[in-house]
Order: sequence, then structure tokens, then C-alpha cells
Amino acid sequence: MTSLYSRPKENHRLTVGYSYYEEPDRLLKQIDCWNLWPANVDIFIVDDGSKHYPANDIIKDLKFEDWQPTLQLWKVTRDLGFNSHGCRNLVAKFAQTDVIQFCDMDMFFHGADIARIKSTIVEPTDIMHHRLYRTFSQTHAEHPGHYNCFTIHKDLFWKAGGYDESFTGHHYGDREFLDRIYAVEGTRKCKSEVTMTLDRKGRHGSVTDGLEHNIYTPGEDEFFLAAADINEVKKLVGTKTKRLDFPFIRILDL
Repeated sequence: MTSLYSRPKENHRLTVGYSYYEEPDRLLKQIDCWNLWPANVDIFIVDDGSKHYPANDIIKDLKFEDWQPTLQLWKVTRDLGFNSHGCRNLVAKFAQTDVIQFCDMDMFFHGADIARIKSTIVEPTDIMHHRLYRTFSQTHAEHPGHYNCFTIHKDLFWKAGGYDESFTGHHYGDREFLDRIYAVEGTRKCKSEVTMTLDRKGRHGSVTDGLEHNIYTPGEDEFFLAAADINEVKKLVGTKTKRLDFPFIRILDL
């Protein structure tokens, strides 16, 4: 009898990519969700240089059954202040599926939602957005929901050039990359029937003199220390062309 489940990642249908930084409570909440996700899905976590609460300390003893997803953990070995975009480039480079769902640590999907995304045909020209539910305000938003949460085919991701790592150390760059994706000839902006749940408001930067990069305090959900004004950060666009321009290692494969 043919098994419905596959542990080898080359047979998977979907990769769900996260960047993680010093948020153990949210990682534990994510694990509660992942335990109810279907098989043939690979969870790809990149720890963006955590020193106090590294992701490996939290998930090293995690076990998944055959009917559950698989997981791999990578780590950026230097704390660069904010390297989420580089982390997403890393996911897109090493994911073993053509289709990737990108999430932040404050974004949650139920098992049925992931099963639906997994069963959706995503063509090489496609980016797919989802509806959004905000728990903190109990409000619902139609597509595109949260711009930083989307499903995309790897071909389109790299055809658009990947995230611009010129913004490393600064909290900026999501919309800039999406604009490049939308500008690729033939891009299809698709709408899913899935709703993603967001459990906090966006954090705001307080510009602080003397910083080389942004600083995020563990447990602080509202503010971070910003190294530069947003108008100055925008000027960095395109000043770095290399992708994956940071040190990283692979830590765990479940």
C-alpha cells in the first residue's frame, strides 16, 4: 500500500519559512500549531543570531510523527540587528520544494489552512496572498492581508531578484521586494481562501544615535531601537547586490 506520508523532503509539496529572533514564547505557540499540521510540509526556521533564547534550545527535543510535518533549523552566526530578508533568501535558496509560504513568528496558520495551501497549484508565475485576522483588535482584512505573509513559487522569487540585503540591520525592505515581484512580466497575484492570524501590532522604531544597526529587546512587542531614520534607510536600496551575504550554519533536521 502506498503511504500518504513522506519524510524525505524531496517528496514534499510545501515549505513554510520563518525567521526567528529571541522570541521563545511565540516559538512555543508555533509548535502547538505545527503539531496539528499535515505531512509533506517542511518547516524551515532561520534563527537570526539569537544569543539569549536560541531556537535550538527550544526545539532540539521536538519529535514529529510520520503524519506530521518535517522541520529544519538554520542559524545566522552573527547578530546583524535585523536580517529577516537575508533569512528569507536563505529559505528560498535551500528549500526543497518549489512552493514556499513565508511567515513571521507572530503569524499563525491552523492545520486546515496549511493543508489547503499545500493542495493549491502554484505556478512559476504566482504569488498568493491570504486574508488576515488580527487577534489584538478582533478585525478581519481581505486580500492582500499582511504584505509580509505570502505563498510564492521559487522561480518568481528569484526572477524578481530575492530580497535586497542592502537593508540588513534596518527594519525595511518588504514592500520594495513585493513591488519588484509585481513588476515581473507575467506575474499572477492570486487570492487564497485561507485566513492567517496575526497576534500583535507592528513594532515601531525609535531612532537612537550611535547605533550601527537596530536593537531588539527580548519580550518588547511595541518598540525597537532604530539605527537610522526610515528616509535614510530607503537610500540604501541596491547598494549591495550579493545575496546570502552573511555567515550561517545548518543545525537541525527533523
